[in-house]
Amino acid sequence: MTITTLPSVDALLARMEAMQSAARGKPAPAADIAAGAIDFPMLLRDAVRDVNAAQNTAQAQAQAFQLGDKNVSIEQVMISMQQASISFQGMVAVRNKLLEAYREVSSLSV
Repeated sequence: MTITTLPSVDALLARMEAMQSAARGKPAPAADIAAGAIDFPMLLRDAVRDVNAAQNTAQAQAQAFQLGDKNVSIEQVMISMQQASISFQGMVAVRNKLLEAYREVSSLSV
């Protein structure tokens, strides 16, 4: 059994770590700055798309399993559903941190 969505999960985690570093005010790695790789709106959009893709994959595999597709095992369905769940939980955590930061910034007196 091969899990094909792990690279996207690793990429999502790397993006989330980069966003966390940026939110804390830590400088981005020099290689990322030189390559112009840090673009917050693009990072956020891609992360949401990756979470959506993971959820769609999990749903499609679950549906295929329910319809009796012999190429889809219960293990694959469970793993893809857990990956989608973890991706979504990570996205919710990032959203909560962004809202917390927004509230903190909006409460500052100018």
